[in-house]
Amino acid sequence: MNWKKPHRYLKLLSPIYSFIVQLHRSIYEWKILVPFRPHQATLVLGNLHSGGTGKTPLAIWILSKIQNKVPHSAYVSRGYGRKTWSTTIVQNESSSADVGDEAKMLRSKLKDNVSIIVARRRRTAFPLIPVNAPVILDDAFQHWDIKAPLSVLVCPYNYWYTEELVLPAGPLREPHKAAERANAIVVTRCPHEINEYEKLEIRKKLNINKNQRLFCAQEIMGSPVAEFDSPPWSGGEMALVVSGIGHPDRYFSHIKNSDFFNNDGDPVAFLRFRDHAPWTSKNIKKVLNTAQNVHCNTLIFTEKDIARLDNMPNEWSNFSIYSIPHKLDFRNDETIFISWLNNEWKAHGYKLSL
Repeated sequence: MNWKKPHRYLKLLSPIYSFIVQLHRSIYEWKILVPFRPHQATLVLGNLHSGGTGKTPLAIWILSKIQNKVPHSAYVSRGYGRKTWSTTIVQNESSSADVGDEAKMLRSKLKDNVSIIVARRRRTAFPLIPVNAPVILDDAFQHWDIKAPLSVLVCPYNYWYTEELVLPAGPLREPHKAAERANAIVVTRCPHEINEYEKLEIRKKLNINKNQRLFCAQEIMGSPVAEFDSPPWSGGEMALVVSGIGHPDRYFSHIKNSDFFNNDGDPVAFLRFRDHAPWTSKNIKKVLNTAQNVHCNTLIFTEKDIARLDNMPNEWSNFSIYSIPHKLDFRNDETIFISWLNNEWKAHGYKLSL
């Protein structure tokens, strides 16, 4: 979809989409349906853009920062891409089909005192969480069924929602004025550390008001990590680079411009699937055939792609398999963000010490 030059008929449909979204929201605002108010200190993470914006790395970053400072914390999402509907506490042995790839990835990265819960109706997760545990509620900015005290809107750098249209003519789930509901804006995937002058420019671009905080973060990708008992990375691999995530251009660019290949190695080919694409036998064979056609001995995936693999496919038994780690880096905003979060929760009456 070319969001920059949408078809004129799609532009006619965008107001209808916006009206339906507003009508849905009004059902809760008018108390026809009463939203659930959690007893736990809850932070909503969300975005206006459809597709990936960096919410999951942000959730991991926040939880990793607070998991040693509180006895218990929790992450709640719908478990996008799973085949079940029940409310489920994610375990290390949970399958991606039951809990979704993102929840499974978070379970592997965080300590046991962080509960990872997937729930079709998110309010059903809260009885499973201690009342004194802070909660990160993922992808819930448009989830009117829960009324949380704090919300953070995620926007990728240079994809300013003030310059975009609403679906189906553009990528936005709501008109950009909806950003006014957020307590803070986090700009992800910054190409460099953002100075104060640049922050002022971003505030102008996004029409951020004086009561909203702005934080900026870079997304740092690392060198290949061995998966499924593959040998340590040597640099001489001939690799097929595979993606099943939204907007993989930065991931592909990172590998193309990397220094972890030596003169004997090379990222030979790049294969792209849709976001959250399941590892069906068809997709597994497509990876196999592509790798064989370009004479690769190695497969490189994102961490989310690996999370959807409960076991090594037999078809890939002759390949070495690696993942590319990535994380958020707030630089100077790190302590400022945690301090802001702590103070905001305290202002709402939650007794936490982050």
